[in-house]
Amino acid sequence: MKRSKIKTILIGLGRICSSLETDPFRKKPCTHMGVLQSDWGKDRFEFILGLDSHSEKCESFQSSWNLPAETVHPDPSKFSLPKSIQLAVISTPSVSHENWAIHCITQGIPNLLIEKPVALTESGAKRIQKHAIKYNTRIWINHERRYHPSYKYVKEQLTKGNLGKLKSIRASVFTSAKNPGLAFSKLGGGPLLHDGTHAVDLLHWILGKSKLVDSRLERPKKGATESRAVAWFRSMEGVDVFLDVSGGRKYFQFELDLHTDSHRIICSNDGFQFFQSQTSKLYKGFQSLSPYDPPDFPSPETANAFLGIYDEIYQVIKGNKQKMEGTLSDNIEILNMIESIYRKKR
Repeated sequence: MKRSKIKTILIGLGRICSSLETDPFRKKPCTHMGVLQSDWGKDRFEFILGLDSHSEKCESFQSSWNLPAETVHPDPSKFSLPKSIQLAVISTPSVSHENWAIHCITQGIPNLLIEKPVALTESGAKRIQKHAIKYNTRIWINHERRYHPSYKYVKEQLTKGNLGKLKSIRASVFTSAKNPGLAFSKLGGGPLLHDGTHAVDLLHWILGKSKLVDSRLERPKKGATESRAVAWFRSMEGVDVFLDVSGGRKYFQFELDLHTDSHRIICSNDGFQFFQSQTSKLYKGFQSLSPYDPPDFPSPETANAFLGIYDEIYQVIKGNKQKMEGTLSDNIEILNMIESIYRKKR
């Protein structure tokens, strides 16, 4: 029996939509078009149209995927969205997410996948939510690590209590960008909103909403976007979280270092490491952390976050599943946490 495909439109044809697929080191698919054009994606989704206001991106996109000219349009502001569209993917620059989301919602598109951050401010995200409720629109935000099998494994083991009681987390996001740009137009912004949002999302996913205890911003000059943001949060259960986001490093590093009363788990773009408490070989009468490999940890071959989020979208649209990860309500709370750092700046 032939599978009914979900008609999909892509708005914004740049890096995360398409061009990162040429990165030889990334696990494929690693872009939105990469998913739609994969064997798995072609069986479930039908690419209808790509929109971007930059003609050079349209040309590159069309050439890269060998597409008919009529499937790519360089002037989305004057283009009427087809009524048959079931899913719109918004991967434009962050500043335009809010306007595009509201436009798609009011055009009657029932499902949206929006790149992070969903909006530049909490109030902007709430405006999207207001329209989504009115038009009964489902919205996913692409914090893709939630759908990565390795991160899912850690969260599930913590929830089951198999890794002990969580005590503290150190989260660090270091990038090499020297000039992150004015991302957070109202309150400042920079690497915290662009890359740090992934860490804040995972912290919210694992712990729920947390309250800011203290924070500090470093700026290269007065009025500039921050070069570094550090914050101390505490969850409702008393778990302390220490966040460090910097745009001034000579490398990229994303890492969560979780400590429980019996384990340590490092979740990083360099891989995952597990340690457990055992009788110490260094100090008599003490316990020390020893490395081990969980036998049921997902293999690298099964780890693809992009396929994970698109599979959930497909299952929900087809009525096979109801629960959604990375909801708009979650992202409103995430933006509130980020804004609290800016409000408490020193």
